[in-house]
Amino acid sequence: MAHGFELIDLGYSTKNIPLPSEKDYLKCLISKAETFMRNIRWRSFFFLNPEVTTEHKETYGFKSTKPAPFVPELKEFEDGMLNLVQNVEFKKISNPFQKQLSKDVQKIKKDNKLYVAADKTTNFYKLDPNSYNDLLEQNITKDYKKAKPSAEQRNNLGDKEIADILDISDRIDTKSQSQAFITLKDHKPNFMNKPTCRLINPCKSEIGKISKQTLERINTKIINSSKFNQWKNTDEVIHWFDNADNKHECAFISFDVCEFYPSISEDLLNKALDFASTYDKITDDEKHIIHHAKKSSLYNKCTPWTKRGNTNFDVTMGSFDGAETCELVGLYLLSQLDDLGINVGLYRDDGLAICHNKTARQIELIKKKICKIFANNNLRITIEANKTSINFLDITMNLSTGSYSPFMKPNNNPLYVNRESNHPPTIIRNIPESINKRLSKISFSETTFKNATPVYQEALNKSGYAHELKFKSNKRNNDNNSRKRARRITWFNPPYSENVYTNIGKRFFHLLDKCFPPGHQLHKLINRSTVKLSYSCMPNIKQVISSHNSSILRKCEPKTDVNPKSCNCRDDNNCPLEKKCLTSCVIYQATITRQDNNQDETYVGLTENTFKSRFNGHMSSFRNDSNRHATTLSEYIWTLKDANVPYTIKWKVLSRAKAYSTSRKLCNLCIEEKYFIIRRPDLSSLNKRNELMSACRHRKKHLLCNYK
Repeated sequence: MAHGFELIDLGYSTKNIPLPSEKDYLKCLISKAETFMRNIRWRSFFFLNPEVTTEHKETYGFKSTKPAPFVPELKEFEDGMLNLVQNVEFKKISNPFQKQLSKDVQKIKKDNKLYVAADKTTNFYKLDPNSYNDLLEQNITKDYKKAKPSAEQRNNLGDKEIADILDISDRIDTKSQSQAFITLKDHKPNFMNKPTCRLINPCKSEIGKISKQTLERINTKIINSSKFNQWKNTDEVIHWFDNADNKHECAFISFDVCEFYPSISEDLLNKALDFASTYDKITDDEKHIIHHAKKSSLYNKCTPWTKRGNTNFDVTMGSFDGAETCELVGLYLLSQLDDLGINVGLYRDDGLAICHNKTARQIELIKKKICKIFANNNLRITIEANKTSINFLDITMNLSTGSYSPFMKPNNNPLYVNRESNHPPTIIRNIPESINKRLSKISFSETTFKNATPVYQEALNKSGYAHELKFKSNKRNNDNNSRKRARRITWFNPPYSENVYTNIGKRFFHLLDKCFPPGHQLHKLINRSTVKLSYSCMPNIKQVISSHNSSILRKCEPKTDVNPKSCNCRDDNNCPLEKKCLTSCVIYQATITRQDNNQDETYVGLTENTFKSRFNGHMSSFRNDSNRHATTLSEYIWTLKDANVPYTIKWKVLSRAKAYSTSRKLCNLCIEEKYFIIRRPDLSSLNKRNELMSACRHRKKHLLCNYK
């Protein structure tokens, strides 16, 4: 096959979730429980200490990184949550679909090829790493050039300057250096012989979250004031189409902006912001934040790249404010198209217009004017005119009949989550009805519904559902004026898995009722109305594939040290870790044996640095009396020394994990340690049991306030 593409047919949706291992589930549960307890601590602290509450500060959704203060009134509840995690029990689950998923997961992990996702279809293509890297590099070098390391430093310093002004630099991470990747546009003509890709840059500044909120406010004010057709979903397109008069006298003009995101220049954004200033007051600081959020680098094999030219301005796919920037520029373009006297609208890079009572010649002239408007803004478009039927988003609209029906892109087949997938039951239960509702909503009539549904019905049947799709009329009305009392809810989102025997939800609410009965000091804050539980999902097949691809690509990265040393002890025979003392990011165990009675005690710890550096720290605390309380291990050693009891210590690595990174927003190293301490007390007899609330120490260096 051309270019080495091999179409993969898994036979099911990659949104299906396999059963996790007990350890993976428990680590996820520990993480969710820790997040919930931190939120509860903060809310309880401010509830009990209203005088501490400071003047409201706009944080733009960035959460505090400070450790939550201890609240004595929560002690019983925290012990109960710890007990809940410690005593989760599992059961064996056996069904053919989960067995198939398990086999496929193992097959994917053992494969030495990449599984590359299609851009707008459900397909995946198998590709060897060299071919993938060649394709990726072609797409990068087309618009990017290698950057100096100082460019990214300037970007981070710019982020820090903005965050310092807003007083939130202690809440925001530095920019991640995530690897760029591509998706395949297999819906394009002649894809196999001339493959086209979409380049995704996941390296993004968190200042983009601030820019996103500002742009959302600006766009909303423009739309409400101007009534431009800036669509956000198919429902709005259908509403626009329904309201068009005399459809049989009209014709469509459809156009697609080629590579819209990367084609937005700094000059075009400035023009759009000047246009927006006539609808909303935009301060200079807000403009600076919007512009700075577009200063980004792209990373490939740890090497930074920036946009060609004299600026690193780039509106990237996947950036926090990319869609909102695209919509703002779209509104600016709609203001120019409005002068053409056509009924036109935009959804991101897709445009559609209805020309009323125009001749074919007049429509062609309008088509040329549209092309000129986009060309004047340095944008390329593909355009079609004089059409009475058009495929737009996920519907086909016909002016001759005034109808619309579901549409599916070429090479795409509907795939749904299987009934035996490891999703929460409420999700599985609602899937058939939501599909039915969606198809009914984008079908003009029962006839169009019946003509379109066979392929969807077949996909639903293959996924194990017995539901029969039936047309249901959808009357769109927004007359929902019912007033609901606003409550501030604290959510607990434990992961769901079919192989968990313990009813976590039932035990959680029983604990809630027991610890905070009516009359308790915190009952008003913590009760069944203010604390809710909603199950989250474990990783699905798509995430398994993504993890596999990352693992394969890491092996292809250039190695800085071909033969790294594993030990630097003067006498490697006396190495505390069997000649591997330079291993980093480890969960280690110390076993202390008393020489008087051969009794063993164990201690579990972690280090992001090399084990040797942590080992030296422990030995220092054993020698210096001033450091006897540094750890529970040093306290025990000093207890033995004070009693003149001889002892020996043996060290070993229990596990390795990655520390906190700005791309994952998760510290697997800390979670791994908590797993051993909470669930494996036989390996950690000296550790304290309150590890559920211990704060991660590894994020601090990634915060903007500590960037230099």
